[in-house]
Amino acid sequence: MSDQSVKETNQTVPASHRRAARGEAALSLLLCGAGYFLQRSYLAGVLSVLAEALAILLFRVWGLDAIRGLITLGETEMRDHSLIMMVYGILAIIVFAGFLIFWIGTVASTYRNGLKIRSASYTPIRLKERTGEWLHEHAHVLFLAPGVVAIAAVILLPLVFSICLSFTDYDAAHQPPAHILNWVGLKNYQDLLVLGQYAKTYFGILGWTAVWAVCSSVLPYALGITIAILLNNPRLHGRKVFKFIYILPWAIPGYITLLVLQSMFDTGYGFINQILGLFGVDNIRWLTSVTPARIALIIVSIWTGFSYPMMLSENIIRNISKDVYEAAVLDGASSIQIFFRITLPLLMHSISPIFIMSVAGAFNNFNTIYLITGGGPLNLDYQSAGSTDILITWLFKLTITNNKYNYGAAISTVLFILIATFSIINLRKTRAFSEEDMLA
Repeated sequence: MSDQSVKETNQTVPASHRRAARGEAALSLLLCGAGYFLQRSYLAGVLSVLAEALAILLFRVWGLDAIRGLITLGETEMRDHSLIMMVYGILAIIVFAGFLIFWIGTVASTYRNGLKIRSASYTPIRLKERTGEWLHEHAHVLFLAPGVVAIAAVILLPLVFSICLSFTDYDAAHQPPAHILNWVGLKNYQDLLVLGQYAKTYFGILGWTAVWAVCSSVLPYALGITIAILLNNPRLHGRKVFKFIYILPWAIPGYITLLVLQSMFDTGYGFINQILGLFGVDNIRWLTSVTPARIALIIVSIWTGFSYPMMLSENIIRNISKDVYEAAVLDGASSIQIFFRITLPLLMHSISPIFIMSVAGAFNNFNTIYLITGGGPLNLDYQSAGSTDILITWLFKLTITNNKYNYGAAISTVLFILIATFSIINLRKTRAFSEEDMLA
């Protein structure tokens, strides 16, 4: 029963019937699914009561100790492992939060069902038919449920674990189970963002990360769109051959491509310096000087990233109606006006969600930085970072090399907030996923 149907039913059902439905919902609030019994939905009531009994038993046997362990992080060294206790505690909270959502849904369903059975158009049906109706109305939930469980296990649990870790003192000097971890509040964030020795490093790397994310996304898309427009030129012959050639950088495994490009940027023997030498240009220290290294990384990101937007844009442009262009030509529009007022807006409307996700993904582009420069060249003003490190590679060095797991978790949390905020705001602005656009 949709929200609109509930509103319409509220207008037709007498107030006494609505009070009765609220009473049944209140009963389900006291005992999960109890209101179903008054509505003679015995199967739904039994299943809901059993779910509550299972949740209470699970909480008593396991959940209470798990949540207590999350709060204390252990009491006895060499016996209590703080990290494992944290994982179990987070898992317990997720499980019982899921049951709480189920309970609230049961209360809402009881109220809707109460309105439905008291409406003038309601006809009692048998259990078999009622079960079939329920499956028909909730089939999408059954199919989506495994994905929700997988996301909770694979994404939500590690995410919450990382956030919790950022509020502890987990580092090389505090390794469980030899030491019990302690909650330190916002100290790690204060060290990174305000007072500590890592603050200068953080903001320096954050600035380069923002430049890297924009350049490594905008420039490949700009090149890809340009090539796509050229490929759609009706005077071009052998379009399939050109398209196949330009797809190759995307088809070749990225690891191989990055290793080859790293050798090409070598100062003494690299192919690029040898070509530039033919024009009288001295050897450029591509990987050992700050500015050339950053330029090299952006060039590599363009090379490895333009093929996909090119292929996507080429197919979108091809499917734009010819009538639109013919009407623009009849109105006297030039080729430049047609591109900026017709082709580009229609193209960006289609690819903007993918482009936004590409910008967000560039913040986590670990492979390119790590395989090309390794974060170098060395920067003496930074703590455990080089001049081309971005937040994700600095996080890797802090955790793997220096065992600063608390700082690494804090950086990952800040990075998650930045990426999530950027993605949500821009995806909402594009309105690409709105119902009106999808139905148009």
